[in-house]
Amino acid sequence: MRFYRGILLGATAAMGMVIAGAAGAQTTVTPPTQAEIDHLSSLFRISVQLTTAGGVPLYDTYGLNIASRSYEFMDPARLRERYVRNGVSLYNDRAAVSGVMDFRGLLIQGAYAANSTSFTIRIPALDEAGERYTSVFTGRTRDEAYAQFDSYLDDIDGPDAERLVRAMLRALARTSPIDPLAGNPGSVQGSLVRASMDLSSGDSAIEQDAASGGSNTAGDPWIVGANYGWGSSNGGRYDIKRIDARVARSFRLGEGGRALLKIDSPVSYSEVNGARAVTAQFGVGVEVPVIAQRWSLEPRVGYGITASDQIGSLGHMLSTTVASRFVVGNVGRGRIVIGNMVGYTQTLGTGFAGYNINPGLKNWAFRNGLAYDLPLKFRGLGRNTSMRASYTFTNYAGDDLYFNKFHEFGLSLGLRGREESARNARDLIRLNLGLTKAKDYSSWSAGLGFRF
Repeated sequence: MRFYRGILLGATAAMGMVIAGAAGAQTTVTPPTQAEIDHLSSLFRISVQLTTAGGVPLYDTYGLNIASRSYEFMDPARLRERYVRNGVSLYNDRAAVSGVMDFRGLLIQGAYAANSTSFTIRIPALDEAGERYTSVFTGRTRDEAYAQFDSYLDDIDGPDAERLVRAMLRALARTSPIDPLAGNPGSVQGSLVRASMDLSSGDSAIEQDAASGGSNTAGDPWIVGANYGWGSSNGGRYDIKRIDARVARSFRLGEGGRALLKIDSPVSYSEVNGARAVTAQFGVGVEVPVIAQRWSLEPRVGYGITASDQIGSLGHMLSTTVASRFVVGNVGRGRIVIGNMVGYTQTLGTGFAGYNINPGLKNWAFRNGLAYDLPLKFRGLGRNTSMRASYTFTNYAGDDLYFNKFHEFGLSLGLRGREESARNARDLIRLNLGLTKAKDYSSWSAGLGFRF
């Protein structure tokens, strides 16, 4: 199936792109240093060695940003045609060719041994996880070996192929800081957990009740917001850009009731070094006050899905969480909101697509933080104003992830109603600024939220 080819070709065959492209790239007779490899700020990085007919080793490094179908560059015929110096091919069927590709964090090895007609692919990370994977394609010539490899990719719909892709996606969650599905703050997993308890805004029922002095100001609003984010990871290798949008609606359960049914639907579009991914989510929660104006609990169910052929990822996930919010009033002129959350995330099968590549990721998520909400003394645009600062720490347990923990800092300014009253205690417009930090990962965001 084409999707399998997209992942496998983007990974295993990109080594061929490197070798073939080396004709126009700078090659050396000494191995590249780690600094030279690290200098390649690309999604996919490769170090390749070719031994010429004269026995001289040549080394090359190369970077790519989009998983492509250029697997044909592993074809020996293309190597003979493209890997040329001064009009003479440096490749022949007896030459040793080996390469290591860093597929956005997952290392993949490929080689033709000297005087061999076999092509070998190996993924060490799968061996380490007990999902051993080494494939050898042998023919009377290297052309025949490559034809077998090509046929294998054409017939990739079998159980062995599904197992391989599942194992690769699972490995990417623990080896890649920019996987769209799981393992980092920008993934579907990170977004689901964040949406389950977001202290950067004051949208909770318990805060609205505390701000209104206990009077139920129904007319619960639509909330619409958008953020633009930018950041980097791994010392600048990954350049991250992201647009998030959210539409939410809340409803009081029963006339005069204080429990709040909350429905929201975030979507996002992201680019990492120019490679694009799209995610969509849907969440439903019920926030129930336990102590009036003080403490509430919110059980919630969330679902998210992502797809990107350019990065080589497809998957969806379910989350179930319970969040607690406790309001401490009269702290200076403002109030403190203490938040705690425990949840569980699990990837789902993909039978709807005709194949199952569920990586089987299961994680507990723990999220704790606090926010300080302060009405300001000055007015803006003829309206009351407010300031809110927040900090949240997220920690995962269960399957190995690239980032098991990360920190979030938020600062926002809000415009409230024109008059001091319970009904005007909530923000109508809010400017949000945010910072997310993890090891070798930083992401900033800015955006606007509207309530109507």
